[in-house]
Amino acid sequence: MRHRPLARTFATRTVAACALAALAGCAPRLAVHPDLVLDERAARYRTALAERQAPETMVDASLVVWTELGERRLPGVEAQLLLAAPDAFRFRVGSLFGTALDLAARGDSLVAYVPSRRTGTRLDATRDSLGLLNPGSLGFRALAAAWSPPEAAWAAGAAEDSLWRITWLEDGDTLRLAVGTSGLPVWASLTRPGKPEVRAGYRGWNAGHATTWPDIVEIEEAGGRVRVVYRVSQVRFPQRDAARLAVRIPPGAATLTVDELRETIERLGAF
Repeated sequence: MRHRPLARTFATRTVAACALAALAGCAPRLAVHPDLVLDERAARYRTALAERQAPETMVDASLVVWTELGERRLPGVEAQLLLAAPDAFRFRVGSLFGTALDLAARGDSLVAYVPSRRTGTRLDATRDSLGLLNPGSLGFRALAAAWSPPEAAWAAGAAEDSLWRITWLEDGDTLRLAVGTSGLPVWASLTRPGKPEVRAGYRGWNAGHATTWPDIVEIEEAGGRVRVVYRVSQVRFPQRDAARLAVRIPPGAATLTVDELRETIERLGAF
């Protein structure tokens, strides 16, 4: 008999809890206007983008890179990547004997040096037959997920499952971007007139730093001709140092032609 009041109290609370749950289920829910949800997602995207584009910092990342050329899969290579907003990067591919390829771009200019051959080249995308306009900006945006859709593109976008898909034109190129509810991009694509679509997928993000950073980037050309996966093993955010972004070609080095540079990159599987 002594335990009945306790049992009744427990039963009463249980019934009350169930009743409250039922009433909560029947209660009218506050509707969230779709525009407010979109505005929140866009705000999260812009905040994270501003961190990745911070002008005073530089990204220093250690990578492992895998490349597939059609049916051929090349062995993974270790590389070091430096990025600086808005349009600069340096990419060094390692080998058993040191550096296999040292390549840097800033805006329309590109510099490459192959130490084993003592050959190097300096190219300007607006003047030389590089086949790639503004390689510095494109490389930074693809690897930093630093795409900047205009305001109108956000409003004109469309829902695709949990993603918000955005399309806009930029200097004749068609760009597409899919953003998750977190405000982080899931994938982006770029199509240039007469060229196949190139898509960058951001399969993983590292939130362990002050700046959330993509740690798995997959770049693929439409048709499956080329697929490259970059996996970040370590990332740091030092102060910007212009000297570290520069590739120096030593005096007396032979000239590397554009075709030879393409062959070197393809053989190493860097891009």
